[in-house]
Amino acid sequence: MSAGAGNRVLVTGATGFIGRHSLQALRAKGFQVIGVSRSGADGIACDLLNPDAVRKAVSAAGASHLLHLAWHDDPRERWRAPENLDWVGASLSLARAFASAGGRRFIFGGSSAQYAWRGERLSEQSEQTPSSLYGAAKAATEGLLFSAASVLGISVASARIFFCYGPGEPAGRLVSDIIAKLSAGEEAPCTDGLQKRDYLHVADIAEALAVITASDVTGPVNVASGEAIPVKALALETAQRLGRPELLRLGAVARSENEPAIVEANIARLSALGFQPRHTIESGVADTVTAHSVNAHTAGARAS
Repeated sequence: MSAGAGNRVLVTGATGFIGRHSLQALRAKGFQVIGVSRSGADGIACDLLNPDAVRKAVSAAGASHLLHLAWHDDPRERWRAPENLDWVGASLSLARAFASAGGRRFIFGGSSAQYAWRGERLSEQSEQTPSSLYGAAKAATEGLLFSAASVLGISVASARIFFCYGPGEPAGRLVSDIIAKLSAGEEAPCTDGLQKRDYLHVADIAEALAVITASDVTGPVNVASGEAIPVKALALETAQRLGRPELLRLGAVARSENEPAIVEANIARLSALGFQPRHTIESGVADTVTAHSVNAHTAGARAS
């Protein structure tokens, strides 16, 4: 029997980049999946910043599990957006409503931005001194959820998600911006790309989230590949897949003076749950470029 069989999971942020992929991964684990979004496209329409609407939505869902991925997520402004503060309170209200409705297991979408990025390999015990409002808000929310778990009578885990790419990646991120520029025959300016980051394909992130949700692990769990690569390796692979490497302008954009040389995760806790990534950078980029081509062709056909 599948781990999620007989259980219903409510997924916030269901129409988001990671959320869309997580629905399928959870269904594969046997969960009955109900999505929550403003549009209600995947289940229930709800403004998660409205506590009354949240209580009604959670009560109607009757879920035993909740995967909370919704957050303010403008890729270009999220690090310092004041809206991050709104989501601290919204997330805690969601957890209380979920517990009151009989929910048992709450999975929070945390972030690598909670850590102090000082070059060491990051385990779940590494120091949390975030350098952004986004990271601080995530860390504060996570800490309060852990403290409230026993009071609320729920099991709480936090998936600290590192760097993500893949089909459906929104504008303002590395791979999506390179694809957009090169597909239009334009140059794509980047940093020198020597900084190393721990990237994981979005489908693998979704699978990791499903594994965590179906388990009984509590506390923080890093969600990453466990191996950082130079950013330029991902950029070059994308440009080569598109057949336009000459349009990639490495070094055209200066790196921030405070940018860490490496951000890499220790994924021992995640691996202990049986998780193994399916995608390499090569297969993941190929998948992403193919998905973009299919979507562009479909959009073009509709417009014609």
